[in-house]
Amino acid sequence: MYLKSLELHGFKSFPNRTVLTFERGATVIVGPNGSGKSNISDAMRWVLGELSSRNIRGTKMEDVIFGGTDDRRPMGFAEVSVTFDNTDPVNRLDSEFDEVTVTRRYYRTGESEYLINKEAKRLRDIHMLFMNTGVGREGYSIIGQGKVAEIVSKKSDERRSIFEEAAGISKYRYRKEEAERKLKGVTENLERINDIRVEIEGQVATLEKDAEKARRGLEIFERKKRADVSLWLFDTKQIREDIDEAERLWVLSKNELEIIKQVLVDLEAQSNNLYEKSQANKLKSADLLEAIRETTEKIHNLESTLRNAETEFKHSAELIAGCRTRIAEIEKSEASVQLTKSGYTDKGEIVDKRLEELSDERFDVLTEQQSISGKINQ
Repeated sequence: MYLKSLELHGFKSFPNRTVLTFERGATVIVGPNGSGKSNISDAMRWVLGELSSRNIRGTKMEDVIFGGTDDRRPMGFAEVSVTFDNTDPVNRLDSEFDEVTVTRRYYRTGESEYLINKEAKRLRDIHMLFMNTGVGREGYSIIGQGKVAEIVSKKSDERRSIFEEAAGISKYRYRKEEAERKLKGVTENLERINDIRVEIEGQVATLEKDAEKARRGLEIFERKKRADVSLWLFDTKQIREDIDEAERLWVLSKNELEIIKQVLVDLEAQSNNLYEKSQANKLKSADLLEAIRETTEKIHNLESTLRNAETEFKHSAELIAGCRTRIAEIEKSEASVQLTKSGYTDKGEIVDKRLEELSDERFDVLTEQQSISGKINQ
């Protein structure tokens, strides 16, 4: 097993995707202060499961994400992937793959992801993968500035974990502690079970009665269940009959609906025809109303003319009556004259003259009468 590559994207001073490829042998990274050399070792420690931001030279875990510059916006996540060659038959990681890639991704929202060969894993899986290899979070493969002095100054019990990791027994110690922890839990569970058993033994008689009641309850429950099944079957049969009846009624309703739709279509057509006829009748009605108005105006004019004619006719009738009265008087006078003619011979000339005058007047009256008669005929 050896380190093949380290890929950084958005981690601290590496906003662009950067891939470092390592060949067999020693690889040295050099550069001036502030060029990001320490960020590479921090990325290696971080991808292997480091949870303390202080150990990667930060105050909080969000500091591992590229914070941006004047020319570039900050990123929303940091991602580091490390790839190991796993073809060595002796020193292999506990994996079936010949190449193992471990990826860690962290978002500004606080969400974190761990992947092994692009499959989501737990942090514990990554610790177990690198246990006894010296590469893990507590391994001795990554030793920073002041780390040696810190190891030497530790107590013997604290240094023992490093030696156990180097000796390859840390995994077994971890498994032993895990087994002891589980065994302790099992022992505590057994103690609780014994306490429960002692408590239950004093309740056996009561529990036997309860068990008998429970058996009877189960029998009654079985009988009830069979009755419920029978009732359900009956209800199902009734429901099926209701469904068949409803389907039949639905078919009839559907046919009636089709008929009603056709009737509606016909009625709409008739309504359209009636509407067109109504519009035509409205035009004719308007013409008739105009004609009635003109006729009414003519009748009004004729009635006015008739009233004038009646007035003239009445006046003419009065004139005719007066003329007739005068004619009667004249005729009576003429008769009297004829009767007294013989007695008034001496006055003949005067009478004749008077008669001529009356004749003239009579002619005038007859002329006027003829004129009035002509007007009446008109």
